[in-house]
Amino acid sequence: MRSRRFRHLAVPLIALLAVTAVAVVLVGHLTGGPGGDKRASEHGMTGLPAATDAQREALSDSIRPVPATPAGKLRFGLGPGLDSAQSSPLAGDLDFYSTWFNGPNDLGFLRRWKLDLIPQVYRSGHGVHLIVWLDGTGSTGTFSTAHGQACGREYPLSSAFLSDARELASIFAGTANGPALYVTLFTEFQTYPCQTNSWAASAETTNYYLTLKDQYLAAMQIFHAGAPNARVSLGWGGWQERWDDPLIGGGKSLLPYFADVMRASDFQSFQAMGGDPSAPDVQSMTAALGRFGPVMLAHYKSESQSAWQSDMQALLTGDEVRQLSAAGLFAFSFMDQDNIGSSPAALALTRGALQSHGIRSPL
Repeated sequence: MRSRRFRHLAVPLIALLAVTAVAVVLVGHLTGGPGGDKRASEHGMTGLPAATDAQREALSDSIRPVPATPAGKLRFGLGPGLDSAQSSPLAGDLDFYSTWFNGPNDLGFLRRWKLDLIPQVYRSGHGVHLIVWLDGTGSTGTFSTAHGQACGREYPLSSAFLSDARELASIFAGTANGPALYVTLFTEFQTYPCQTNSWAASAETTNYYLTLKDQYLAAMQIFHAGAPNARVSLGWGGWQERWDDPLIGGGKSLLPYFADVMRASDFQSFQAMGGDPSAPDVQSMTAALGRFGPVMLAHYKSESQSAWQSDMQALLTGDEVRQLSAAGLFAFSFMDQDNIGSSPAALALTRGALQSHGIRSPL
């Protein structure tokens, strides 16, 4: 899809058992949907009962607020890795550093980071933003879930992913009163099923999304239990507001099907990338997601330097930051330094935006 360069606080046994129990309770669909095979499949998919209304309420009650951000200000982040952000000339103006998990192979370098780099970042007063992108991981096919046959990327729905999430929570855990760990789970998740961007494109698509919601809620509880500083969100592709197809729950009409999990989330996330100006997507997605809680632009990048320049002027100058903040945006993370480092003028423009509109949590 695109190239990304990315490269434990041990959890006590009692905590692990508690997380497992919570996951068993929560990995069940939160909305009505087609019935199906209740057996776990050979792919390691979970087949667990639906959550009750009381359990859904309990999820909403367990929301962890993001750090307070004054009106008209944003928390800025930068990726694609903790190491590159830490060495950036903008490091001192950033509130957090962003990094990626693209699958089990990344656990090798992340285990090493646990011993040195991650504690260093927290000690510097910076938060960490973990972006989980899995559309390039594992096989795609048709398989059984608790909701019936589903078609799409298998690893995000597997018990193996929940096991890896448990380790990720341990690797990135900080103290409850220290800098935040932001987690954007399943970024661009609309692309994970075989048929994308629509809830009812097929029964297999609906079942995939139902199971993905189960998995998201289970993973959110794992991060809450394993990382006292974690705040978790579901990662939308930022194109979803460009059209509407109510008949199959496509475009704008997909969002209401995820209202339950968004209301249970600590914050909301979306990305903005491509060759055209992204400012319209940023404005519309912020407005749409802001109804459910604070919003982060999780990874922003442009394939066109002129479009990037246009976005910077449209989003981070004049009165627009105040308007975005009022609509719910609290954080803005640049995916990498390619646009920023293209020229001294681009670096100066970015630094000016961060210094004018950014805020950092105190050490």
